[in-house]
Amino acid sequence: MRVDHLAYQRATNIAGLGFLLQAIFAVVLLVLGLALGDTGSVVASIWAMLGLVVWVGLLIVFNQHRLERLESLEADELLAAGGDVALFEGGDGAGGVAARRLRMLYRWILPILSLGLAVALAIGGWLIIDYLNETRLAVSDASFEVSMHRGWLVAVDIAFGVVAFIFSRFLAGMAEFPAWRNLRGGAGIMVGNSLVFLAIAIGVVFRFFDLPGIIEGVAWAVPIFMFAVAIEIVLAITLNVYRPRVAGEYPRAAFDSRTLSLLSRPDSFVRSINEAVNYQFGFDITSSWGYQLVLRSSVWLAALCVVSLLAMSTLVVVDGRQEGLRLRSGRIIQTSQGEVQSPGAFWKLPWPIEYAALHDVSEVRPLAVTPPEDGASTYDNWSKPVELEDKADDYQFIVRSSTLGQEAAGALVADLEAAGEDIAGDAGWALVRARVTLMWRVRSDAEVSDGGGLLQYLSFGSDRRTRRQRLTDRERMLRSISVAETTRYFATLSLDDVLTTDRGTLGESLQVLIQSKLDGLESGIEVVSVNLPMVAPPEDAVQSFEDLPVAFQQHLRTTRNAERERTNVLNSAVGDPAFLEPLIAAVDRVEKARTALDAAADGQHASREAALHEAVAEAEAIVRKGGGAAYQIIAAAERSRLVGMLDRRGQAARVRGQQAAWLAAPELFRQRSIMKLYAQYLPTMRKYVMGVDPAKLDLSVELRELASPNTVFSESLLDGTEREE
Repeated sequence: MRVDHLAYQRATNIAGLGFLLQAIFAVVLLVLGLALGDTGSVVASIWAMLGLVVWVGLLIVFNQHRLERLESLEADELLAAGGDVALFEGGDGAGGVAARRLRMLYRWILPILSLGLAVALAIGGWLIIDYLNETRLAVSDASFEVSMHRGWLVAVDIAFGVVAFIFSRFLAGMAEFPAWRNLRGGAGIMVGNSLVFLAIAIGVVFRFFDLPGIIEGVAWAVPIFMFAVAIEIVLAITLNVYRPRVAGEYPRAAFDSRTLSLLSRPDSFVRSINEAVNYQFGFDITSSWGYQLVLRSSVWLAALCVVSLLAMSTLVVVDGRQEGLRLRSGRIIQTSQGEVQSPGAFWKLPWPIEYAALHDVSEVRPLAVTPPEDGASTYDNWSKPVELEDKADDYQFIVRSSTLGQEAAGALVADLEAAGEDIAGDAGWALVRARVTLMWRVRSDAEVSDGGGLLQYLSFGSDRRTRRQRLTDRERMLRSISVAETTRYFATLSLDDVLTTDRGTLGESLQVLIQSKLDGLESGIEVVSVNLPMVAPPEDAVQSFEDLPVAFQQHLRTTRNAERERTNVLNSAVGDPAFLEPLIAAVDRVEKARTALDAAADGQHASREAALHEAVAEAEAIVRKGGGAAYQIIAAAERSRLVGMLDRRGQAARVRGQQAAWLAAPELFRQRSIMKLYAQYLPTMRKYVMGVDPAKLDLSVELRELASPNTVFSESLLDGTEREE
């Protein structure tokens, strides 16, 4: 084929057609995705939009090739006319302006455009994965939307996929010519469109069979596919830098994916496989009759595989932990075993006429009742419980008030009501936090008297999960029933019952109540156990509840210390503990007798005084029998009184003995007594003898006795100075 500007003009037109088809794919899928609410279509439209970059590059390249050919044609015509061609050439002799622009295009523009496409694919894939993560974790308002117009989506996706594949085959055929070789990049993008659109169509088809997970998997696969294409483009740019260049040959664009170009020409792919097989065997085995026989019989072999798979789908095996259902268009087919198939094997019509649904009826499944969907079994620590996921809050339940201090509380309420305060609606109730976990399983047929437990279970709710919900409809119904029964049961208990008295039996009682409610609803669910890993007061009241037992312990310790001190004092005072109670009773009688004596009239004074003396004598007798500190005090007082009395008697006898001497010689008795005092006191006194006639002297003498300045008595001695004149 002659390579002139007309050839490149045709390639430019084909690139324009490809750009138009790519734009139609992107716009239609984006409008369908946003209008019908389908996330898969929006994801596919992002890939289609980014593919427009390739067609823009092809339009620029082929248009510049056309300009270069026109410039070359003009130069040839000028040369034929005898003109000076050098006027239109650059100073370096490398051709005209269009040729230099074409080389610059291959050297700079196409690599930059390819790198921009790789970055855009990476960013688009990252944004898609981030959005899908939000829909999976339900951390925001993002949700994986699934449109109900499945037929329209399948028709559009399949139509676009077929058109894209046919156009890619057309481009691959044109790319066989050297002038149109760059169309391989467009063929690769069209193959990518076909793969993405057909994958979305397959995911939508599986939604007819209630398998929404397929379309979600396809949505996750599209960004991964975009990452792979971006990596291939970056590797191609890197390799082009080190690849040797041949004069007059233009390099292959980096956005021209080798992998996608290979998929756009499956015949070349088959040839490559044949060549690889021949290379492994060492001879041309693909031309042998056996290989050709396998190729001619491949359709029959595929049909045999399909028939075998359909035949295998007629036998269903139910293991020991499961029960099965035979379904035809969603309707349960009854067999000789009944509607529910017990463990074993049973026959059915081949898929898709009939299919089987197997359900595990022995698995014990946990359900976090409070808080919803985020709870976890935690230890019972009021002040520092294990944190919940997503910063969820604990449920609070209403209970009756504590019986502790109820009389004081009643008096306070009465005082407030008397003051005009309206607190009738607030008195008598309290709040507690609780975390409840339910363990449940499906009831087997043998445990249900009036029908199959599995059928009741399936009729009770569905396994569908709504948007931004982790629980199925059935689990949310079970949680709502459990919360209602827990609230109703807690309202019948007091705060003391919930936190202390009945704390260990709360789970058993709730299990009975929830099971009774589920049996009344014919849910087909058996409650295995109800666990309450934490029951605590509200967070702002935890410290007060923890301080209360400490205050009780302190009160008890103080009371016991006082009782022990009282016992020690009384036992020390009484002596024998056996006389403690009789002595207390006797002291009480003494006090009563003294009170009666004080209040007695004139005629009753003698009798009540006699009763007081009798009570005192009785108490004194008990004290003497005990032999304690009180008796010792009384005995010491009696002993001191006796000694004093004897001293006084001795002194009186001594005075009576000196009376005769006084009467006989009073002056002598006085002098003798004075001398006796002098003899008693003068030896310890200081004596001074003056040898001067006192009439001749007038002496002023100060007598002072000083202690050592190092003693503590110096100041006191100085203060006690005696002066004499």
